Amino acid sequence: MKEFRSRLKRILESMVGRVVTPGDVVALTGLPRYEVLATFHVLEALGVIEVINAKGNYRVYKLSHLGLELLNALQEGEELLITVAAGAREVVAETSSEGEVSAEA
Repeated sequence: MKEFRSRLKRILESMVGRVVTPGDVVALTGLPRYEVLATFHVLEALGVIEVINAKGNYRVYKLSHLGLELLNALQEGEELLITVAAGAREVVAETSSEGEVSAEA
């Protein structure tokens, strides 16, 4: 689990303040392409990253507000609590005083 958190943190850090493609993140992090692509699919579904431009298979992404909160929690070493509700259109994130991040739709 610790290794996954480290990889996720590297991916999110590579996206701060810029728009990126998965290929950009592969180049910036040195992580395997398949791992970055799989992570992007999950992060997009959770609302952690947003598609800015899409043409065919080519997509450009940026971090969402939730993504920045998640990165801050990872950098602080806090425990994360993410709740996803079915049929959601919007994701809302909260950081509690105990260091929990809650994402609800």
